Amino acid sequence: MHVNICGIPALIYGKKSGCVYIYVHGMKGRKEDAETFALIAENKGFQVLSFDLPGHGERDGNVTPDPFNTLPEIEAVFDFARSKWESVSLYAVSIGAWFSLVSLHDKTLKKALLVSPIVNMKGLIERIMKGANVTPEILRDKKVIPEANLSWEYYKFAAGHEVTKWDCDTQILYPENDNITPRFEIDNFAEKFKCDLCVVPNAEHWLHTERELKFLLDWLKINT
Repeated sequence: MHVNICGIPALIYGKKSGCVYIYVHGMKGRKEDAETFALIAENKGFQVLSFDLPGHGERDGNVTPDPFNTLPEIEAVFDFARSKWESVSLYAVSIGAWFSLVSLHDKTLKKALLVSPIVNMKGLIERIMKGANVTPEILRDKKVIPEANLSWEYYKFAAGHEVTKWDCDTQILYPENDNITPRFEIDNFAEKFKCDLCVVPNAEHWLHTERELKFLLDWLKINT
């Protein structure tokens, strides 16, 4: 079922239930990516609420999904979910996970499933800066370096919004050879917030091969 949440195009999957997963896709994703997960979730008694991040899906060409416009939207979607369902859980992918961790850290969630999550945006930006030979001082002075996709305001936000609180039951699926989030970051996050961590062997950040997708589906059937 198509719905509109404060101007955000969204979909609700599954037969009526008191429990819902909010599905937050990653870069280049769209709300329809939730369809496969929704089939699994429905079998476990959940509905799924999926929406297009800024610049994605029906919103292609709209504003970019930076934290300044994305976080308020995730909060709006969460508030909508809380008004319709008794229990709200989270499924989030890649950068969608980081947006969710920052925007929902003080919300009540029953459960969270994080796939290839970015958990330390400040660290990621600093690795990009190092690869581009850009110091914090250079970025501060230039404000934006388009060729390296760097923004001083984004970096400042990430530095000031590191994840320090995350209380819900959380399962993480992490690709062994993730080139976006290094293993030590995911290990630190999982240990700090007592998350269950499952590693996909010989996989990179984007899970897309037949073997990787089967691993993901098997993991979801156990953990949803």
